[in-house]
Amino acid sequence: MTKPFSYSQALLAVAIAFLAWSLFKFTLQLPAIISVIEKTTQTVDSVSPKITDIVTEVALVRVEVAKVRALVAQQAPEILSQVAASLPVVQQVIVESEYYSRQLPALLSQLASIEQQVVKLQASMPAILKRVDDVVNTTNNTTAEVARWRAHSTRYLEEIELSRDYIPQYLSRIENTIVDAKTIGKEASSGLVSGFFKGVITLPFEVVAGLAGIVDVNSRSAKYLTAQDVALMQEKVVVLLNDSKQNKSLWQNVASGNHGIIIKGKMTIRNKRQCFNVTFNNLFGKEKETLKELMCINDKGLWKVN
Repeated sequence: MTKPFSYSQALLAVAIAFLAWSLFKFTLQLPAIISVIEKTTQTVDSVSPKITDIVTEVALVRVEVAKVRALVAQQAPEILSQVAASLPVVQQVIVESEYYSRQLPALLSQLASIEQQVVKLQASMPAILKRVDDVVNTTNNTTAEVARWRAHSTRYLEEIELSRDYIPQYLSRIENTIVDAKTIGKEASSGLVSGFFKGVITLPFEVVAGLAGIVDVNSRSAKYLTAQDVALMQEKVVVLLNDSKQNKSLWQNVASGNHGIIIKGKMTIRNKRQCFNVTFNNLFGKEKETLKELMCINDKGLWKVN
């Protein structure tokens, strides 16, 4: 008797066959799996001795982290305080920034106005440059005129400076004239003063003989000063030495253009005689020279150069 076909038995047979095939495939992968397990075991074996060091390092890191946390916790209040103190400044900066932002439109408007003025100025530049050229030409002409007058101006300034020096001497000479006029009758007989009212004092021979050395023969003054210059110096030094109230005397020769200043120093006693150190500042042309002499009075009451 024939049994009927069973689908369940067929499916079971197929399932058993697939399981057998899967087991076969799994057995084929076993060598590779075993190899991987062996390699993993070797890696674990090599890492295992280092686990203790890693744990130690982790412990040290934990200690450092704890210190950092403590430091942060200690400094955090101060940092927060500084931040809190900075907040008003930041707010002020924000307020000022807002103010400047509101001022920007006006500033831009002013810049636009300045640009317009620059454009107008550029348009006016040719006329301005022409006026500058005119001013330059006028300045050049003025400079040329000044250059022509400079020599005269220098001479005028020299004359003015010289006049300033001589005005006190003129006043002093007037005073001396008043004083000497009272005694001119007495001194005229000795020849000490003659022709006084003509403006030139002619010294007698005995007086001139003692004053011959007021100009050193080896000096530049001896080379450039004229005989009339030396005569004026002799006249002035005699009047200066006889005047107890006067310490300086000026001389000038209009004919030669030479002039100078005579300065009387403090009185000294040499060999029981009254003496003065006298300084002669002589000016001739654009050069000048200073001479110093010791002048003493002799038994006859005459001044001599020692």
